[in-house]
Amino acid sequence: MGENLKIKIHDVISSIINSYSQVFFSKDKVLAILLVIISFFDFGAGIGGLIAVIIANLLAYYLGYNSYLLKSGLYGFNSLLVGLGIGLIYQPSIELYVLIAIAAVSTFFLTIVFQGVLGKYGLPFLSVPFLLSIWIVSLAGSQLTALNISERGIYTYNELYALGGNNLINLYNWLDSFISSSFLRTYFYSLGAIFFQKGLLAGIIISLGLLIYSRITFVLSFLGFTVAYLFYALVGIGFDSLSYTFIGFNYILTAIALGGYYLIPGKVSYLWIILLLPTVVLITISTQQVFLLLNISPYSLPFNIVVLSFLYALKLREKRPNKLIETPVQLGNPEKNLYLQSGNLKRFPVNFPVSASLPFYGEWKVSQAQDGKITHQGAWRHAWDFIITDKNDKQYKGQGDYPKDYFCFGKAIVAPYEGKVIEVIDSIPDNTIGDINTKNNWGNTVIIEHFSNIYTQLSHLKYHSIEVKQGDYVKQGQSLGKCGNSGRSPYPHLHFQFQSTPFIGSPTLEYPIGNYLLKTDKIALKTFSFPENNQHLVNPTINDLLAKALHFIPGQRISGNIRIESIEKKEILHKSDFHWEVNTDVYNTTYISSKEDKSLAYLYNDGKLHYFTNFTGKKESPLYWFFLALFKIPLGFLPQSTIQDQIPANLLFKGPIKLLQDFIAPLYLFLKVDYHLEIKNTGDILSADDIKMHSVLKKKIAGKESSKYNFSLNIGQEGSFEIEIIHKDIKIQLLCGNAI
Repeated sequence: MGENLKIKIHDVISSIINSYSQVFFSKDKVLAILLVIISFFDFGAGIGGLIAVIIANLLAYYLGYNSYLLKSGLYGFNSLLVGLGIGLIYQPSIELYVLIAIAAVSTFFLTIVFQGVLGKYGLPFLSVPFLLSIWIVSLAGSQLTALNISERGIYTYNELYALGGNNLINLYNWLDSFISSSFLRTYFYSLGAIFFQKGLLAGIIISLGLLIYSRITFVLSFLGFTVAYLFYALVGIGFDSLSYTFIGFNYILTAIALGGYYLIPGKVSYLWIILLLPTVVLITISTQQVFLLLNISPYSLPFNIVVLSFLYALKLREKRPNKLIETPVQLGNPEKNLYLQSGNLKRFPVNFPVSASLPFYGEWKVSQAQDGKITHQGAWRHAWDFIITDKNDKQYKGQGDYPKDYFCFGKAIVAPYEGKVIEVIDSIPDNTIGDINTKNNWGNTVIIEHFSNIYTQLSHLKYHSIEVKQGDYVKQGQSLGKCGNSGRSPYPHLHFQFQSTPFIGSPTLEYPIGNYLLKTDKIALKTFSFPENNQHLVNPTINDLLAKALHFIPGQRISGNIRIESIEKKEILHKSDFHWEVNTDVYNTTYISSKEDKSLAYLYNDGKLHYFTNFTGKKESPLYWFFLALFKIPLGFLPQSTIQDQIPANLLFKGPIKLLQDFIAPLYLFLKVDYHLEIKNTGDILSADDIKMHSVLKKKIAGKESSKYNFSLNIGQEGSFEIEIIHKDIKIQLLCGNAI
């Protein structure tokens, strides 16, 4: 069998299997296998679902639809549900399976249509295609005379015996007597009903599958059902009847979708589940009354209405709070989404789409920060004034009688971020020292629009020094003009602020500077931070060697070898070669893939910083160590500078402690991994032959260090990487470079 044919068969099989787990927003294989087995608890429904899902995925494959979505099961799960539903209603027959095949085809094309329609608004199609198809078949049911209504469920013991003999009957009786709580029984019935199964056993197995796949999903399924159950009791409606189980899953799916899949799990997403579930209950009750007139069920309609409405409402927000975050990159698991976001929230804050740099070169001092004592008050409190000082902290030479005596006067001022020049004033003369121009308060000014409602204003520039004009598009770091002493400026300095409107003198916007170096005894990289009064800041110069070495280009090949030895025993434990390749995924995200173990290390490079953002695959592999060693590297820095960050806890913790963290992760993260990078050499980093760095990872449990990894890094002139890792008694040496 050819390699290409094997890949095609594997892709189709993956698409079929994932279609089952995709009902719970998952691609977990264990959960998928359990759901396949459960679907055959009713053999007619199981066959119907399997036929439908095979047809839908083969159509998607042969018609050339997106391969990633195909393998994820997104093209098949709606047809699967239709096949299960129709297969449950009617007795097995040739006519039934022909009907299921036709319904599967129509459901598939409805899936494509709603993917396009709802996708334009950034919304998922959920189970809308299933609803339309199952309603069409149900409404036509009275005319389908060749089909016989199923009698399964009437003779339960006979059906159980046919499936598993006396052992299954005994298990069924034991479960029935052991689980006496109407609450738990209805919860398990509702879970089973998602796959059109009526027994307790199906629901119990699904709950175990959810627990294995994701502890957060399991908790959310229980939370959603509990809130709905309590609300039913509050309004005086009984909720222990089987008639509710085929709509009870609406509460479970709503909680899973909004609490942990489409939103990053957290206290706020959990709170919104509690607030939204009563609405789902009311919609469920009202739609039941309407659909009774048509003798059909609303099925998952309430779930679709609430989830789609809420997600659409969130997309219309002007501001995006840090506590209610839409999942930026879907990893298919709530825990992974949460752990990744917990680190990346500081790197890529959703509230701050503009990562501005300092609007000048070299080292400057903050002479007046936010909430300043002189002018930065009231509506203009969120601004900074910058000057240049010498080693004695003086800002001028001689007596400082003239603007040209000041070190910052005439120095280049640059664009903090790319954007469009909205306003330019360049005609105001510079003041003599000590004088101010209150008539033209802001002096010579440039205003740049960077993003929707995000502008920067740079004021007090030098007379006739501005190099851009209104309407120009500027790049980050492009020269705008020179620092001056115009406007309300008794001595030369630069006034810099963010604002939400395009007018000179607009009220300021509380907004951080994306990244800069803070100079104290050491130099620390600050990310999305607010400079404070009297701090010395440095706009780092990009290092060409680092920029080249960490610029991973799709198609690039990297090869190397790894050596692992015991320090105490002085013996080699492992030695092997490895081969990597740089690629991009469907989201245009760059990643490095390992040929040997299929591991993937995702990365991001904005021209100023290199980040590794996520890792999937085999832990303690060469690519894994490479990922940890170079987790965050600035492309420009000074010797002895330091960088702090955090690595997602799920990448280093495992076992019972990790499982415990999963359960409470949305409420509290007690597992943390601190990343610390330091430039070790004392010479001029920009002229050094190689770049030498040292990084440390500290695993912490409730704030206490549990273990530590020490990394020594050397990046050579030819772009080679030499990495040494020390962890307890183990020393790992990693050497790699571009493959020839």
